[in-house]
Amino acid sequence: VCWGSNHSEQSDAPAGAYRAVSAGGSHSCAIRASDSTIVCWGSDSYGQSDAPAGAYRAVSAGGIHTCAIRSDDGAIVC
Repeated sequence: VCWGSNHSEQSDAPAGAYRAVSAGGSHSCAIRASDSTIVCWGSDSYGQSDAPAGAYRAVSAGGIHTCAIRSDDGAIVC
């Protein structure tokens, strides 16, 4: 459940089960419980909501960027 400012629909989380969530300035991202992929919603004016394919163990949404840690090799992807 998300709440607060919703000017870019960053508080409108998609249905599903998640194991982690991070809220940025105008977008939010979460890691799906089922397959560890990332889903993002809200503003995508800088590509910050375009999550790369793959499985992840952590995600952090910034002001106009997002970073995550890949599950397979521990590399950071932004």
